[in-house]
Amino acid sequence: MSGLNLLVARWPHRELSIRRLFTRNADFRALCEDYEDALRAMRHWQDAGSEPKAEEFRNLAAEIETEIVRMLDLSTGSP
Repeated sequence: MSGLNLLVARWPHRELSIRRLFTRNADFRALCEDYEDALRAMRHWQDAGSEPKAEEFRNLAAEIETEIVRMLDLSTGSP
């Protein structure tokens, strides 16, 4: 699943905003890729049985989510 699709699945009520920003903003596209990579790494380390590494990438994904929401809010004029 692509980073874009992951975001739409995570925030379906913001799909239009996500798709618009993805189309118009290279930094947002890169953030989507980073989010996908962090989730992939988290799953890898979970499957490998390394919960500390999985937690590290879970935290990274959460930080990226915060930045994604910030960028979405700025793009739509939301507080």
